[in-house]
Amino acid sequence: MPDPIRDPISALHASFSEQRIDVDEEVNLRVVSWQPKGDDAGCPIVFVAGWVSIVAGWAEFLHALTLRHPVYYIETREKKSAEIRKGRLRTNDFRMDRFARDVITVCSELPVDMEDTIISGSSLGATVLLEALKHEKLKAKGVFLVGPASEFRIPFALRWMPYLFPSPAYHMVKHFIVWYFRHFRVNVKEEPEQMGRYENTILSAHPLRIKLSGRAFMPYQVWPDLETVKAPTRIAYASTDKLHASDTMTRMAETIQRGDLLACESNKYMHSAPLADDVCRFVTDIHTLSSGGATHGTEGTTREGKGAVDLREQRMP
Repeated sequence: MPDPIRDPISALHASFSEQRIDVDEEVNLRVVSWQPKGDDAGCPIVFVAGWVSIVAGWAEFLHALTLRHPVYYIETREKKSAEIRKGRLRTNDFRMDRFARDVITVCSELPVDMEDTIISGSSLGATVLLEALKHEKLKAKGVFLVGPASEFRIPFALRWMPYLFPSPAYHMVKHFIVWYFRHFRVNVKEEPEQMGRYENTILSAHPLRIKLSGRAFMPYQVWPDLETVKAPTRIAYASTDKLHASDTMTRMAETIQRGDLLACESNKYMHSAPLADDVCRFVTDIHTLSSGGATHGTEGTTREGKGAVDLREQRMP
């Protein structure tokens, strides 16, 4: 008899389950979910984490969020949990539009009404959601993004790595990647927890998938058609996060039809239980707007840059 599947965040207040969903004939993805045991649960939330992220890195945030909302956590195709039955993987198998189609397919199979659902994601996961939301290919009641990436810049001196090193060599190269992130891409002094999460995920990543996805992401930029994203969107960012520049977050909020910004104190905060409170306040804002009422100010929400859209000043059409 197989061992029961263990809840990775140990949320005793919620019922945990796991399922696999086919996104095409050769790929299926892991989706884990939590249903609060109380009768007063809020609207569903679909969450897509970042590049090669693991659930453990979001345990505190998810534990708090599942106290009040059903949560569906989608693991994207570059992660070890994805089952890929294709004989030979290619770079095109990991293009951003492929990730976006995966998420759209998974959402269509979930037992939720997407127009009554909040979708959320971090870094790559947030970018995948933006790509899926363009031209309303994916619909949602609201969108809460944590540090979405506008592009995936690799320094010129390192661009050879996804092309030249064989996948088995990743086990040697990964230590160099950790060193590079520690010294050039993460503010280790102010964000040690962020570096710890990146180190854990880089060291445990699937060698071939991280190589091909890294290669596929290099030419990508989020800006084309970003203005077609219509769902109310809040973007959380931290000025201490060197990987997700605040000026880029501002430009995104200005470009999205109804977007605003949530300034956070650190990357650590953006993985914490208090961020779940921010998501719940966002849900309240959306509900108030859809009811045609005026919203109350959301503490910590900022309007940066001329033309930035603030959800608190917009009524739903």
